[in-house]
Amino acid sequence: MAKESAQNLVETSDYIGHHLVNLTFGECQKVKYVLGEDGSLLEKVVDSTWGFAKKHQDFLPDLASKCKLPFEAPAEALGVTFHKFSFWAFHLDTIFVSSLLGVLVFGFFWGVNRTAKRGVPSKLQNFVEFIHEFIADAVSSGYHGTSKIVAPLAFASCLWIISWNLMDLLPVEMASFFGHFGGGFNYFKVLPTADLNAPLALAVVVMFLVTFYSVKTHGAGGFLKELFVVPLGPLEFISYVSKHVALALRLYGNLFAGEMIFILIAIMFGQFAMSFSQTLWFFPGLILNLAWALFHILIVALQAYIFMMLTIAYLNLASTKH
Repeated sequence: MAKESAQNLVETSDYIGHHLVNLTFGECQKVKYVLGEDGSLLEKVVDSTWGFAKKHQDFLPDLASKCKLPFEAPAEALGVTFHKFSFWAFHLDTIFVSSLLGVLVFGFFWGVNRTAKRGVPSKLQNFVEFIHEFIADAVSSGYHGTSKIVAPLAFASCLWIISWNLMDLLPVEMASFFGHFGGGFNYFKVLPTADLNAPLALAVVVMFLVTFYSVKTHGAGGFLKELFVVPLGPLEFISYVSKHVALALRLYGNLFAGEMIFILIAIMFGQFAMSFSQTLWFFPGLILNLAWALFHILIVALQAYIFMMLTIAYLNLASTKH
């Protein structure tokens, strides 16, 4: 009985890990522990190769790397060798999905705006105009500067993040299903916001723009004085960096948690299906998924709105002399 419970625990952890792994391509390094001049253990790269992670080598096998990533941290002992990815590791699923959604969403709005006509608008034109007016009102109420980039930035960030977040409503097993039947890959995350790299990239763009407008408004000396001199010195710098990090972590944390709940519901339903009649537990599992999906729609829209409004607020503070 204990053995079966341990086996179920391993299978459950593998299932969760499977759905949290990105399709990764990058530089795989073979590293060996050696002794440094001071007698401490150092990591020495003895070989490197570019390719997909070992778990993804069924996908384009000619580009498979020799990277046999350990499931546990290697023992820190002289002569021990292990593989790891360097800084140059790319999550291709995040790049592909976010780029595709950007083309689809902004292509849709561009197409509707291009075909817009005076007179009685179509339903699509009404929808697009409503979105434009909603975001324009948010910008006019939250930003009091003269920059013309804030409104397009708010529009792009809000819609792009919503499109990312909506991917969380797709079935958990969809990527594995298509990968198993001819796709050649079983590790593919369709939710960009559950990959910390995507929210951090957006936050870095916001931080760059806030820094630019702060320097433009206050001058380089005034900006540095605010960060390091008055009123709290280095604490201002910590606050400046942390608010942008929090901007990314807030988005990532909420969507990652939502994805985890969908995965846990799938695990619970799967355990029930193995123990009892699959038909008996189909409807409870469906109800749980639908209930969480309906609630999650609020989170999907709310997190995009919060990111947009905080971006507007940060840019307004950067553009205002005080």
